[in-house]
Order: sequence, then C-alpha cells, then structure tokens
Amino acid sequence: MGQTAQQPERSEVATFVTIYLVVTCAVPSNLTISALGTVGRLTTLWALLALIWWVLYQVHRTKPEAVGRRPVRLALALFLAVAVASYAVAMLHGLPDKESSPADGGLIRLLAWAGILLLIHDGLKNRDGLVTVMRSVVLMGTFTAILGLLQFVTGASLIDWITIPGMSSSADFSNIDVRGGFVRAAAMASHPLEYGVVLSSSFPIALTLALTETTRNWLLRWLPVIAIAVASVLSVSRSALIAVAIAFVVLIPAWSRSLRRRAYVASIGLVAAVYVVTPGLLGTLRGLFTVGGDDSSITSRTNGYSTALGMLENNPIVGRAFGTFLPEYIIVDNQYLGLLVELGVLGLAMFLALIASGLSCAWRARRLAVDNEMRQMSQSVLASLAAIAATFAFFDGLSFPMAAAMLFVMLGVAGALWRIVQDERGGLLTERLRALPGGKTAVFGLLRPRRDGVDDGSNR
Repeated sequence: MGQTAQQPERSEVATFVTIYLVVTCAVPSNLTISALGTVGRLTTLWALLALIWWVLYQVHRTKPEAVGRRPVRLALALFLAVAVASYAVAMLHGLPDKESSPADGGLIRLLAWAGILLLIHDGLKNRDGLVTVMRSVVLMGTFTAILGLLQFVTGASLIDWITIPGMSSSADFSNIDVRGGFVRAAAMASHPLEYGVVLSSSFPIALTLALTETTRNWLLRWLPVIAIAVASVLSVSRSALIAVAIAFVVLIPAWSRSLRRRAYVASIGLVAAVYVVTPGLLGTLRGLFTVGGDDSSITSRTNGYSTALGMLENNPIVGRAFGTFLPEYIIVDNQYLGLLVELGVLGLAMFLALIASGLSCAWRARRLAVDNEMRQMSQSVLASLAAIAATFAFFDGLSFPMAAAMLFVMLGVAGALWRIVQDERGGLLTERLRALPGGKTAVFGLLRPRRDGVDDGSNR
C-alpha cells in the first residue's frame, strides 16, 4: 500500500526534473521568448512551474513535516530573504531605467531556481527517485560532452541552425572560440565556461554510478565517464580542468586503496592518449597555468575588482539588487564578487551558507549511509557541488542558465539525499530492533557514523 502510494509521486517528480535538465542542457542557451526578456528561456519557465507545484503541495498537504532535517531549505530561505530585501531597498531608492528590468528578471530567476531546488528537496522520497535524477544529470553531461567533442573536431558550432517556433535567437550568437590554436567547445551552452560546469558537475556522478551499478551494461556505465573525461581535457579551459580535478580529489577518500591505484593509472592513460591524438594540446594546457599575469583573461578579471568594490560602497549590507551589476559596467568573472556587489555582505554570506549547507548534507549523508551504494552516491554529490562552487570563482555562473541550473539541482539533491539517508537509517534500525527482541544493544552500532573511507567491495 505504502509503496504503491509513493510510486506516482516519485516518478512524477523525477520525470519533471529530467525534463528540466533536458530543457536546460539540450536547448541552445541563446533561444528565448523575446517578449519575456531575461526570463524568457524555457529552463526558467519550467523551473517556475516547479515552484508553483511545490507551493500547491505545501498548501494541500495534510501531514506535518519532520523537523530539523532541512538545512538547505533554511539556507535558501535566508538567501531569498536577503535578495527580496535588496530588491525592495533598490526600488525604494530608485533604479536607472536600464537596471529596473534586470532587477525584476533577476528576482524571478532566483525564485525559479528556488522552485526546482525545493521540488527536488521535498519531492524525492526514496533512493529510486534520487538515482533517476542522478542518471539524468549523467545523461545530460554525456550529451553535452559528445556534442562538445564533435565541435572540437569539426571546429563548427553545429547548433546555429536550431530554431523553435515562438522563440528568437541572437543573430551574432557564437558559442565556441579558439585558444592556443584549439577550438573551445561549448555544446548547447552560451560560453565554454558554462560548458565546463556541466562537465565537472556530472563527472563525479557518472564515475560513481559506473562503479556502483555493476549489474548494468559495461558500455552504458563507462561511456559517460570516458566521454565527459575526454571532453573536459579537450575543453581548453582552466576552470573546467580545475573543477574536474577538484571533483576527482573529493571522490578519492571514498575509494579503497586498490580502486585509487586503478584511478591513477586510468588518469595517466587518458593524458597519454590525449598527447598522442592531439599533439600540442598538453603544451597549450600547461601554458594556461604558467602564463601568469600576461594572460588577458586573468587581467580582465583582476583589473575590475577595485571598480566592483567601489560600487559596493553605496550599499554594502544588501547591495544594489540581484541582476543589476550589468556587463556594460565591468566584467569581473567572479560570481562571489558579483553577489557581493548585488546583494551586499549579507547576501554573499547567505549564498556561501547555502552552498555550505549542501556540502554539509552530502558529507553527513556519507557518514550515516547504511550501505556502500549510498555512501558512494553521497560522496559524488559532495564532489559535484565542490566542483560547481569552484567554477563560480572564475565566472559569473548565475548569469548562465546551465551553470545556475546545475548548482540548484545539486543543492536540491544534497538536501533530499540527507533526508533519505536518515529515513533509511531509521527504518533499518527499527527493523532490526523488531527482529531482535531483548537484543537492542546489538544494533546501537548503526547510530555511530563511519570514520573510515568507503570500500568499493574489492577488499571483501
């Protein structure tokens, strides 16, 4: 009875989120409904539907929610409260005409991202729905990687012919460029940096599912890992390489010693294959990290810091409203600095708290998970969030729909994961207590979190 009642809810939410990921990653970022301005992307509209669904659920639910298991929701509420306060203060003081519409659109986009986070956070009731969403993330990461590899090989965008009735695109749209003689792909993204976020956030999940879902076809498990890893190396992007490296490093503590050795060998093999297939690429990649202050992409970031901080002086507490730090003023390519200007010290602190809450939920879920599969999945979510958080220091990620979507999806997954792990742990403890009358002390060990690394099963 209970399982039958859960099935529709689980499948509907997971399906809704899968569609959201497809709309986000498989529709060119430049296509918008022009009459709606900055909120005219399909991904934003679909996320607003998620918010409406979540609100209706909260209005009509009859059972109280468990208390003390929603740190991500609490952090999100505080962040949104600061954003609304910033918007209100900006409107009271008056905004220039060119900032008024971006401020409206910025607040709507924040609410949309909140909607998809909350739907995932509260709508996924068990690990089946959670795994479905994680597989969808991997599917979109694989699609993005393969399209990016095709762009790298052909040197063409391959998506400029795509049109959708009722939507318009920028006439001068070009989502790929060249660095060091090599094409920087972007797949459906509007910029190679956004492309790197999708790759780095999906890579740890793809690798974890390949290691844990051993009953699935070998090719289906490992093709996503190979495609995403190769695309990351060929992205010719510092940010993507750093983010993937961070994800890899975060995953390592969850592996046994033998698995770590195999991972190191596979990494060396990947680098060797790239060296043979694309002569000169490794030298170009090495130059990205050794060029220092002579790199224009670095100097363009650092030169704008003083100007951005000067704009903060007008309202350092809650900023000038989200979305009003326009590119025509200055480009700092640092989302944290951008939020400091737009939402002030308080807004940046709440955004960091939101990311920290997701990281904390994934970390605690790994320690409390009742089996190896959930421990590995928890570590992959932790790695994915860490990778996304790192990339936001290199560009204004919330200005790009794919990057923002991946962040809020993974935050929702982290919150749902923490709740599901607690439910599973409590259920297992109850079952064992019932099966062992008079022997309750035998199951108290379940209450202690794991302190060792996660075993992949090879040592048993």
